[in-house]
Amino acid sequence: MNAQFLDDAILAAFQEYIYQLTGIHYTDAKRYLLDGRVKKRTAEVGLKDGASYLDYLRHSPDSEKEVEQLIDQVSIHETSFFRHQKQIDIVRELLTDLISVRRRSGSKSLKIWSAACSSGEEPFTLAMVMRELLDGEVSQWDIAVVGTDISTGVIAQARAGRYGKRSIQMVAEPYMSKYIRADFQNPQQYILVPEILRMVSFRPLSLLDQFRVDAMRDQDFILCRNVLIYFDAEAKKKVLASLWNALRPGGYLVLGPSESLHGLTKDFQRTPHSVYNFYQRPEVGPAAANTPAPSVTSIPSAMATPPPSVPAHADGSLPPATSLRVKTSIMRLDRGLNDLQRDFDSSLGKTIDGIGEISAALQELAGLGGIDRQVQSGLGRIDRQLARILIFLQVGDRGHQKMEALRSVVQELSDRLMGKEKEAPDLQVRTTTFDASILEQRKDEEGKQEDEQGSETLSQEDIDALFN
Repeated sequence: MNAQFLDDAILAAFQEYIYQLTGIHYTDAKRYLLDGRVKKRTAEVGLKDGASYLDYLRHSPDSEKEVEQLIDQVSIHETSFFRHQKQIDIVRELLTDLISVRRRSGSKSLKIWSAACSSGEEPFTLAMVMRELLDGEVSQWDIAVVGTDISTGVIAQARAGRYGKRSIQMVAEPYMSKYIRADFQNPQQYILVPEILRMVSFRPLSLLDQFRVDAMRDQDFILCRNVLIYFDAEAKKKVLASLWNALRPGGYLVLGPSESLHGLTKDFQRTPHSVYNFYQRPEVGPAAANTPAPSVTSIPSAMATPPPSVPAHADGSLPPATSLRVKTSIMRLDRGLNDLQRDFDSSLGKTIDGIGEISAALQELAGLGGIDRQVQSGLGRIDRQLARILIFLQVGDRGHQKMEALRSVVQELSDRLMGKEKEAPDLQVRTTTFDASILEQRKDEEGKQEDEQGSETLSQEDIDALFN
């Protein structure tokens, strides 16, 4: 076994230094990766050990370029055009709706931020999608697609718009023939057409640089995919707070398939696409989390009529004894739903976070040089199976939404039975954490209500999410 280059003390010092520099949390489980990358840079600089290299980084007046080199080494730059195709399809769908709304309002502007964009494949993908949607109208719109990354090296690559075969393997028609050209001087390289290059701007940016992130305002979409898995919980919370501020009200945040908001923030609103990690900044801000439940007119008609066994006075109020029993039952029901939701969140969140760690280790391993094709293929199979497991788990997010939606129904029934302004308890339902239609009754082929028939334990939408 090769001796480790960094001893325990210097390893800990580098872990802290890189964390403060980038927000990336190299755990002890990733020691071999950090050790190898620091060893490589130490040799390049011509120093003998990790301690002298760290001292050089911290104190040398001419170390700025080397700091950039180290950041480039410890950052992860795995990406490609049209990566995670299902998410890109949903972005296209949401953009289609947004473009239609903006056309009607006369405000023809769009702002999209690709955070941690690496060598630029993601923002260029978004530019292609928008150009197709807008067709001949592009010149009439104010479009800002911005790609940022902490590594100045990959930003320079992105600006060049030049890619190898691996990056373009997922590009389908009409994008390939319209927007990508073979480089006749280098048959292994492909270049983007000028009209796509002009749509995207790039800049170096750390997601933990509060001042510079604050300048990214009023974004319609922020794609921050496969980034949070490299941060610890504290850094994740800081980044998510900054991204929330950078979105316009109603704007969308898109995370990577192996990432989760569980235990990090409740400011973002779930969407009908949250199973694919699409979240939304509420139109009215975080305070919306404590808004009252929807009016009782939204209760399904089958549930809206109080049970006939509950006696009421002529004015509609309940007798004191009955009112107490109803209130006790409501609180017991709500406490049970809350306990179930908390246990659900805890176990699901830990499992998803665990998969994120495994996925990160896989990406690190796949990014190492000298791995033969058979091993690469095996790693790819593991990654695909993990992604499938994750989709199954994230359907649980629909379960989470449904539990909170059920609490909303309990609140509505409580208000109706006891009088919203009188004795009904306030259950503090977070109405922005689920989409409003999640409990809507659907009709089967014979026109009967599926909820009344009890024929399904999952909605068709949930089932589709498992297998798409």
